[in-house]
Amino acid sequence: MRLSRSSLVVARMLMFGFGAMWGLANIAVLVNWFGFDLKTAAIDSLVSVVCAGFSVVLLETILNRYTPKASKYQYVVGLSFVVAFLCQWVAQQVYIKLSNGNDLYSQFNLQAIPIRLAVTFLITFGYGMACLFFKQMKELQESVSQQTTNEVMMRDAELQKLQLQLQPHFLFNSLNSINALILVNPSKARDMVQQLSDFLRTTLKRADEHWITLDQELGYLQLYLSIEKVRFGHRLDVQIECDEQIKLWLIPPLLIQPLVENAIKFGLYGTTDSVVIRMQTQRIGDSLQIVISNPFDADMQPAEGSGFGLNGLKRRLYLLYARNDLLATTIEENHFTVQLTLPEKI
Repeated sequence: MRLSRSSLVVARMLMFGFGAMWGLANIAVLVNWFGFDLKTAAIDSLVSVVCAGFSVVLLETILNRYTPKASKYQYVVGLSFVVAFLCQWVAQQVYIKLSNGNDLYSQFNLQAIPIRLAVTFLITFGYGMACLFFKQMKELQESVSQQTTNEVMMRDAELQKLQLQLQPHFLFNSLNSINALILVNPSKARDMVQQLSDFLRTTLKRADEHWITLDQELGYLQLYLSIEKVRFGHRLDVQIECDEQIKLWLIPPLLIQPLVENAIKFGLYGTTDSVVIRMQTQRIGDSLQIVISNPFDADMQPAEGSGFGLNGLKRRLYLLYARNDLLATTIEENHFTVQLTLPEKI
């Protein structure tokens, strides 16, 4: 059981102050109450204070070497008594030397043995309890700090997992499109492989970043859309509106792409017509608002799409901002709209 440096300083300063006050009080009592001369009273008080100080140092040394995990308080009580008794026995030898030829002091010394032992024990015991208190406070602080560290590490691990979690159907569909293009248009297939490679490389790079600018996120989104446009051709029309003033807004990476992917998946499903997906970004107060809308026909949606694949994104937002109200969805006039609100990073 080793105390921290600050705890030791506090405990020792308290004991030093108490020892000084006790020594002065002892001198006053011996001189004014018992009538001893100042020299005898001063030496007696000095021996008493040194005895108490030595018992405290000895107790601390023993506690630093060994403290049981169970029955700590009983251990301190017993150890304090043994240490106080030994130190008081040594001090008693000094008192005997001091009382040589002084019958009044010899008689006083014999009568004061129980009181001296009790006072030394109380000082030693009090210091021992202070040691236990400071140790438990330190252990509590370390436990809270460790728990906080573990929670942060778990949160970061979950965030990284969610951030790297690609939609399997997107990757599989891209590979299938590449496979189909190899025979009919090898040049276009090579371009799509390069685009997919750039997209995946950027995804892995973003995994190590906590914040990026909106402009960087939109650049990543364009990599994704270049792949999807190869798959869907003229059927896919994504219109993005973004003010230049907010392109430096800091946001968590890989937030917008899953929303656009969701809009493409459910906007183009079951139709061969051209589909327009709109994305608007604007600043409202201290928040960045991103609105993405796509045509929606409830009768034409795949069964597995009922959740719209937004649960993972909602979880990420909660881990990042500790809020559940940042992602809202609405369905009006056959249009599905997602509204993402991102508070300004301070």
